[in-house]
Amino acid sequence: MVPLPIIKAPHLQPNQTVGIIAPASPVNQSEISEGLKLLESFPLKIKQGEHIFDRLNYLAGSDNDRVSDLHQMFSDPEIKAIFCARGGYGSARLLNKIDFDLIRKNPKIIVGFSDLTALLLAIYNKSGLITIHGPTLSDLPKNKNWPNLSELITASHRPQIFFKQGKEINKGKAKGILLGGNLSTICSLLDTPFLPSFECVILFLEEKGESPYRLDRMLTQLILSGRLDRLSALIIGQIEDCGEKESIYNLLKERLSGLSIPVVTGLPFGHGNENISLPLGLPALLDTEKMILEIEESAIL
Repeated sequence: MVPLPIIKAPHLQPNQTVGIIAPASPVNQSEISEGLKLLESFPLKIKQGEHIFDRLNYLAGSDNDRVSDLHQMFSDPEIKAIFCARGGYGSARLLNKIDFDLIRKNPKIIVGFSDLTALLLAIYNKSGLITIHGPTLSDLPKNKNWPNLSELITASHRPQIFFKQGKEINKGKAKGILLGGNLSTICSLLDTPFLPSFECVILFLEEKGESPYRLDRMLTQLILSGRLDRLSALIIGQIEDCGEKESIYNLLKERLSGLSIPVVTGLPFGHGNENISLPLGLPALLDTEKMILEIEESAIL
């Protein structure tokens, strides 16, 4: 399949309206109240999805209602950006129901991470829209999450990200299209039409709450799939609550050092106190000697 031409959303300006949706697990008002206050103080106007506080077992309402909220946000001309309330599980259930033509005709900023990796990658792959791997509303108040994200989506900004805690597994420099997200979610999209090609991609991965053998299994699945053979480089972000950090690093080194591409760990994105926002679908440069990732274009218009 020939990749679609990329499209970018217009930048976000003060006093515009943003939409809040819950495409995955249920969310309570208390979980997002601080994030809402932060957005309102920018200042931004808030429009919540009709079904944002629905609950159906481990999902934030039915698949049809959750995808309806997504479509409504992209259809509404007042909405200039879409923020996801939280991750959890459920985004992948929406993918075969999404109107990607609607999204392509109405490009808007959309932000999320974790389980929302499925939504971000599918939207990029099927519509060409540059999406943002960044904090959910529940994580927005942590550390510098909002200042970092707001800089990316409100101005023509090409991020330069230094790995203060970076550790090389394989040295080198590489250019490629930046894609990535949650490891287990990406594995769940293998052999589906929603996962983009990894050809000449700088792939970034993060994870939380998986035991070492499960990390090993998922990395092995990616290796056996042949997907990693096509990469330009690989970046490992935060691996939280998965075991002792040194043993996790040793596992990563054992499984990934055989790749003939630059591999580095320590970029502060994912589950943790800091979640640097990264645009999916833009060209980037990785230099493991300088420990820097440079995005070569602005994520927005």
